Amino acid sequence: MMKKIGTLGVVMAALLFVSGCGQQLKQENEQLKGQVSTLTEENNSLKNKVAGLEKETADLKTQNANLSAEKDALKKELEAKSKSKAPKPAAKTAAQKKHK
Repeated sequence: MMKKIGTLGVVMAALLFVSGCGQQLKQENEQLKGQVSTLTEENNSLKNKVAGLEKETADLKTQNANLSAEKDALKKELEAKSKSKAPKPAAKTAAQKKHK
């Protein structure tokens, strides 16, 4: 009979220990679920920010290409105008010779 009571006491102590640990595990599990939820929200937010920045980068690259093309066109136009306005050195010397 003492052996049965001792065994029963050990079993009861084990059950109390396990139930106490079960509560701690449940609490920890709930905390971890909350952290996972928070991290998932942050991850989605960061993904959206990255997508926005990638679009902005693509837009800026397009704008840069357009501005570079415009700059090149204006540079060619300026060169063409400066060539047409620049007096020819040979023509000047011929005109100067006639006046002398």
